[in-house]
Amino acid sequence: SAFLANMSHELRTPLNAIIGYTEMAREDLVDIAPKQVDSDLAKVLTAAQHLLSLIQDVLDLSKVEADKMVLELSACDLEALVRQAADTVMPMAARKGNRLTVEIAGPLGVAEVDASKLRQSLLNLLSNACKFTSQGEVTLRVQARADNTLHISVQDTGTGIPASKLDTLFEPFVRAHDQVIEGTGLGLALTRRFCRLMGGDVSVESVEGQGSCFTIKVPITRMAPAQASCLVAEVA
Repeated sequence: SAFLANMSHELRTPLNAIIGYTEMAREDLVDIAPKQVDSDLAKVLTAAQHLLSLIQDVLDLSKVEADKMVLELSACDLEALVRQAADTVMPMAARKGNRLTVEIAGPLGVAEVDASKLRQSLLNLLSNACKFTSQGEVTLRVQARADNTLHISVQDTGTGIPASKLDTLFEPFVRAHDQVIEGTGLGLALTRRFCRLMGGDVSVESVEGQGSCFTIKVPITRMAPAQASCLVAEVA
């Protein structure tokens, strides 16, 4: 873990170069190269981006286990973060014939949180819900409660999780199903570690064959409107 955490920059840099130069090549050749060339470059780009995503998960887990992961707090418009995450997974939901619904209970406001870790945790849950649901419903519910905790639940009508897997579901490389699904098997493990690093946690309720509901609960430091406007402007 310590070795991988220290290798973070060295592993990401060449992949980012591959992605960047592939994008440039596609732009340069758009009008002069055969369509097959663009198709081949598109496959290179997709594969490189997928590999970068896998490496990112492994490196993040290594940082957590090596105690090198730190909170990066900043002013965050919570509703904007939630809707951006939903927009990101909307194409995935559509490909599986799912309807993604966002329900926000009351104003969320601006809070001081680690936006990157909160967003990644939410994306992990949403993408899993879309992955294991077909022609069904995925519902994202969000509420900022009076006790200064943010509650985020992702409920789906998918395959559900076998009871035998629930106790180990948040362990690294554990998969909820025996079927082959792309990914590292680290998404839920990272989500739990991120949530606990933020002072909260994530839980799950599931019935095999009926669906699952994952719930994130994390403390937030809410800001007064005037203070929030000032900090958001500084961050922007």
